[in-house]
Amino acid sequence: MQPYYSDELVTLFHGDCRDVMAAMAPASVDAVVTDPPYSAFTHGNAVTNKGSGGAHRAIDFDSMTEEECRVAMAECGRVSRGWVVTTLEWRHAAAFDANPPLGLRMLRVGVWVKNNPTPQISGDRPAQGWEAIAYMHRADVKPTWTGGGRHGNFITNVEQGTGHPTVKPLRMIRQFIEWFVPPVGTVFDPFAGSGTTLRAAMDAGRRAIGVELREDYCESIVRRLAQGTLFGAA
Repeated sequence: MQPYYSDELVTLFHGDCRDVMAAMAPASVDAVVTDPPYSAFTHGNAVTNKGSGGAHRAIDFDSMTEEECRVAMAECGRVSRGWVVTTLEWRHAAAFDANPPLGLRMLRVGVWVKNNPTPQISGDRPAQGWEAIAYMHRADVKPTWTGGGRHGNFITNVEQGTGHPTVKPLRMIRQFIEWFVPPVGTVFDPFAGSGTTLRAAMDAGRRAIGVELREDYCESIVRRLAQGTLFGAA
């Protein structure tokens, strides 16, 4: 498959990540940092009151079942030399903590707490306000990282104005890369979305490989990569 975009640090493919990963050799990247689609329950109930017309659906791309996500994470573990770090549907994170994807160990479940979450539109219960972070690692390799004894939880704002409904904070993703990807290493993101992992890797001086199924998001990623250093920006 020919890259949709490539420069000295970043390679982006437009296509199905299953096809790209199937062509990748085992242990061919240093780490995976990604954000797969969440469950149909979460996607179907995700609404926003931003923009005009009142509350409307916030997510307009396919969801993933637990089994689909499990298979994808196992394949991520196959191509990674070590870490597979992902923001994750909390139901999937709980299931993987009890029974990790093939070839992986779940070393910790962290949380991203949002300072500015979308309010609960129905008003009949508290808003969610957080997402799970799964810190997984190849089961056949001893884990190492540069974080020492620090925790893996984050409290930060939801970034807005990117054109993507589930963008993750750039500072958080850059921290993942600095913790889990060697200075001359390569990070892989099979669900590139808004391109945050690729942008964070570029800012941190790491190489990155990304895959995105939707061409409109690929176009947005290329525009984002062409901008100046965005560390800390929305």
